[in-house]
Amino acid sequence: MPDKHYDLLVIGGGPAGYVGAIRAAQLGLKVCCIERSNLGGVCLNWGCIPTKALLANAELYEKVGHEADTWGLKFTDLKVDWSKVIGRSRSTADKGNKGIAFLFKKNKIDHVVGHAKIVAGRKGSTPCKVEVYDCKVKDTLTQAPAEIANKPREAITATNVLIATGSVARELPFAKFDGDRIMGAREAMNTATQPKSLIIIGAGAIGMEFAYFYHSYGTKVTVVEMLPRILPVEDDEVSAALQKTYVKAGMSLMTSTTTVAVEKTSGGVKVTVAPFVNGKADESKKQVLEAEKVLLAIGVKGRYDGLFDASLGLETIKDHIKTDYKPGEQGDPALTYATSVPGLYAVGDVIGPPWLAHVASEEAVVCVERLAKHEPYPIHYGVIPGCTYCHPQVASVGYTERALIEQGKVKGKDYAVGSYNLQSHGKAIAANANVGFVKIIRGLPRGEILGAHILSDQATELIGELTLARRLEATTEEINVTVHAHPTMYEAIHEASLASEGRVIHA
Repeated sequence: MPDKHYDLLVIGGGPAGYVGAIRAAQLGLKVCCIERSNLGGVCLNWGCIPTKALLANAELYEKVGHEADTWGLKFTDLKVDWSKVIGRSRSTADKGNKGIAFLFKKNKIDHVVGHAKIVAGRKGSTPCKVEVYDCKVKDTLTQAPAEIANKPREAITATNVLIATGSVARELPFAKFDGDRIMGAREAMNTATQPKSLIIIGAGAIGMEFAYFYHSYGTKVTVVEMLPRILPVEDDEVSAALQKTYVKAGMSLMTSTTTVAVEKTSGGVKVTVAPFVNGKADESKKQVLEAEKVLLAIGVKGRYDGLFDASLGLETIKDHIKTDYKPGEQGDPALTYATSVPGLYAVGDVIGPPWLAHVASEEAVVCVERLAKHEPYPIHYGVIPGCTYCHPQVASVGYTERALIEQGKVKGKDYAVGSYNLQSHGKAIAANANVGFVKIIRGLPRGEILGAHILSDQATELIGELTLARRLEATTEEINVTVHAHPTMYEAIHEASLASEGRVIHA
């Protein structure tokens, strides 16, 4: 017989799981969270937080190493202690998951360590049932699969189950993670020694963040991207400007290029690439690249290995759990994140894009508030900020100009663009960070903000003003009459907004 019963059982302790568990407890539900590894999930332990610690290190090293003379600094023997660089990153994760354990205790949430397997959904008055297995995670810093016991340790029932198991990095069919020379993001943030050369396959946010990090410390970095530009989901002008900056700095960026083979050698790896033309590789123009290591940054897929038996009938689609969410929905009040099995709900990376921690957390809050019979504001998926923490940083919200053109919008008729270059921006010059620009796409005739795109120092902080403006349906006129403090980086938003109306002052 089951040992315990809960109003809500959360599977996964990442940004979706732990936030959902805490909110449910605040609403008076009896809650349990099952997590087979460290609390905080990928984001806190192996992604968002420790990588930002690495990137902060890289920015500091760039200032004192590459830009020392600009700042009036001189170093006769500047050295890097690689183990401390990596160690500091790991310590940030350790502090974070201890903090979540404290929040669980504070909110009277039961925390169970183990592997969860859903064996039954809700049927009438019969609750959902989940078995818990002892689980050994061999190495949380690699892609190694967990060892799961043959027999369950206990069984738990719940009125509802929230699946928040996150995602895992994708491999190539001919290149499997080995924890050493063929790396995923987890291994890349925990290398024992700094590689002298690195090939990164994929120029999305993860690929470009690691490209910046390693390149800053002197690793010879080559990035291979199948699409015509780096950061493919970002505005074309942003991608082009960042690519120009990095090529000038000595990074090799190979766009419109696909990977056709990866071979491990005695000294590292050989990666065979070819031009990607008309949707396929032109193998007549293949070339072989060599490096110590290769990092696969080609995306993620939902993680639900061993989570449920096939007989349960839980529907999946394209390596993710299927729910009533449909991409492109804007603020749907009927969305519950229900799966195909009664009593089972799923949120976050495990249900598909956008694979962002802040989206996962908000989905969990909306889901549990509806389970508790509240009426929360639905998520407007058109107002989700995207951030890439390379340097200069990239941040955006809303439509790209490319997307508007594909929808048949015409510049000058349906929208206007305001762009402000940071080259002459006072605060940016003072901070030696005047590379980049702010671009605002203004709808016509009302002036609503259709999209905003920033390439700059602190871009991931600056995007907050424009995200709120878009959420509140503010116009550029309202930004124009908002007094922005001087001297600040966010004055650039004011200038770009003015530029969209032909009123820019400092350009």
